Amino acid sequence: MDSQLIIETNEKETVETPSTVSEVTKTPKKRGRKPNPNKKIYFGEEEEKAFIEYVNTTDQRTKDRIFSKKLYYPFTKMIESIIRRYNLFTPDEDFEETFHDTMSFLITKLSNFDASKKYKAYSYCGTICKNYLILKRTQYGKKIEKQISYDLLYPNNESDTRIDVNIEKATMEFNTELISKTISQLQEILLPENAYTLNENETKIGNALLEMMMNWEDIFKYLGSKKFNKSCVLQFIRDYTDLPTKEIRDGMKKYKELYLFTKEKLINE
Repeated sequence: MDSQLIIETNEKETVETPSTVSEVTKTPKKRGRKPNPNKKIYFGEEEEKAFIEYVNTTDQRTKDRIFSKKLYYPFTKMIESIIRRYNLFTPDEDFEETFHDTMSFLITKLSNFDASKKYKAYSYCGTICKNYLILKRTQYGKKIEKQISYDLLYPNNESDTRIDVNIEKATMEFNTELISKTISQLQEILLPENAYTLNENETKIGNALLEMMMNWEDIFKYLGSKKFNKSCVLQFIRDYTDLPTKEIRDGMKKYKELYLFTKEKLINE
């Protein structure tokens, strides 16, 4: 009896043990989409190195070459992805306008990158683009709120389409006169006898602005755009003056003041 009991016990152990081990060592399958090994990364280590090279280079021609050959495509993919992924479209602009405006803003911020802080260029540039697009949406929302407030105060204006036509006509006339007066102001400030008020960079930028405003249709056709977007304006001024973006921004301050002064004076006439 004892020997029979021992044999039965051993048989049970040998049967149960493999089942128990299988349950313990069994691992659950991972869920989720598997990463695609063939997927091309548009902003990898090569682009990170190119960005650092761009920031550390002082020669503008070298910067332009690096930007056009190594950074323009990844920046394009980045901006397009952020706009679509986070739904940061600007309602009163088409996609091309929003893209060029964001690209132009990003270019003006590239020189602020500090490599010593060990930030990734991808994260730095992506944050700039995302925050700028959020700001544009916020500004649009404020503009709509003002429009709604106006409609509540003057509800009858919406039914009278003549008011919209008159406003549009008056706006066009005002903008035409503003451009004309701005051109006159530019011509006056760029006269040889007034040259002492400008430094060398401001003179170059002033001549570029004058050339652009007097021939904008032909210039923007050459640049591949029919619209006054910041990206095309910046590109033209850089090509015309051969100045880096930072110096263009500094040199533009005087002309922004001139434009605002001319606009305010025209409004008060």
